[in-house]
Amino acid sequence: MLIRRLSNEELYKAVDLRIKCWNNDYRGVIPPNVMDREEELEFLISWINEKCDDIRRIYGVFDGEKFAGFVGASIAQKEDSDKGVELNYLFVKQEYRERGLGIKLIKAIVDEFKVYGFRELIVYNWHEVPSNKYYLYLGGKVKKQVIQSLKGQDTLVDVFVWDLVDIVKTLNNMLYARDVQHGGLHVKKKFDESVIITTECSDGDFDYVCNGLFKHNVMKTEGVLRKPGIDINLYLKTSDEETIGAILCDTFNYCLYIDVMWINERYRGKGYGRLLITEAERIARAYGCVFAHTCTFSYQSPWFYKKCGYEVFSILDEYPDGIKQYFLKKRF
Repeated sequence: MLIRRLSNEELYKAVDLRIKCWNNDYRGVIPPNVMDREEELEFLISWINEKCDDIRRIYGVFDGEKFAGFVGASIAQKEDSDKGVELNYLFVKQEYRERGLGIKLIKAIVDEFKVYGFRELIVYNWHEVPSNKYYLYLGGKVKKQVIQSLKGQDTLVDVFVWDLVDIVKTLNNMLYARDVQHGGLHVKKKFDESVIITTECSDGDFDYVCNGLFKHNVMKTEGVLRKPGIDINLYLKTSDEETIGAILCDTFNYCLYIDVMWINERYRGKGYGRLLITEAERIARAYGCVFAHTCTFSYQSPWFYKKCGYEVFSILDEYPDGIKQYFLKKRF
């Protein structure tokens, strides 16, 4: 199953599914045939493409070429949450239900909006429809109830709320509780009489594997992997000690690897990036590093590294939407 943004040309799939679900799942709760297909499609295209301060997303889920469902979200109204995201749409085709697609679609939304600093998830849902049990199952709390009217018929609506951190944990736990065949991430397979393959692990298991690999690499390089073995982390700060950027680097095999490079948008274009990278390179050379390397995406800053003397030695162009990953190096 692939979850991705729907193009304008695909939005009719979302509209058709929504109308079908309203007429079937909401039968007896709201009046039948309340939506006009062309009006709904026109609204959805306008809604997702409107230039405004809102953040709006519509993701579809596909089983190969088959459309299976979709989710839509935007910034919640202030009256519902000061820092919330509202789940505007969540519909899955009947034949694809009970496969964890709802969990995955909601997760696609909350994972993105959580990065933007939102703290709550809001959902408006008809009180008497079956999907209400689903939101209760996900741990939603009814914040308030309102009356909405469709074609003169008043219907009770529950307004659910979740803490984003809590719902992310809940969704992840649900995915790892389901096996892969039922839309989850849990694996437990017998390889032979004495070995199994499983996703079940502890922090100790993770550390054991990482330490085992690290020990192997150090031994095979006769210790060179640990040379010079220092982290070079340089931060940009204002006179008020506000962090406005940084370059975070590892050193191994006598090379400098630039892992993270970021500067606050307000301070870009002032030469601070070049200042950071030059200082990191100076320290690395002083500790014996002979070259530096990094990777960056086409939507990030390959041009910046080229200006700083880095050359592209490989490009990975298999990502969707034309995204490319550039691998760059610079000899000292």
